[in-house]
Amino acid sequence: MTSVWKEIKWTNFIMLTVAGIVNAIGVTMFLAPVNLYDSGISGTSMLLWQITPEWLSLSFFLVVLNVPLFIFGTRKLGWEFTLYSVYAVLI
Repeated sequence: MTSVWKEIKWTNFIMLTVAGIVNAIGVTMFLAPVNLYDSGISGTSMLLWQITPEWLSLSFFLVVLNVPLFIFGTRKLGWEFTLYSVYAVLI
């Protein structure tokens, strides 16, 4: 795990932050208000968010549905990929 920190490129975090903010604006301002669903995990999360009680948020579904992908990514691509993925989902 220590070697992962040496390989991390901090500029990737800046780019992931920008991409996450653009994605969040797109989802909350354009897709969610008109019930238009994105593809993949994002779209599935939006669909579940729309059909479940209010206390289950879109963020909750995004994190929960990504957990299996984090595990698979760690096994196949390593800790560096998983760290970037977790950060991107949290943004």
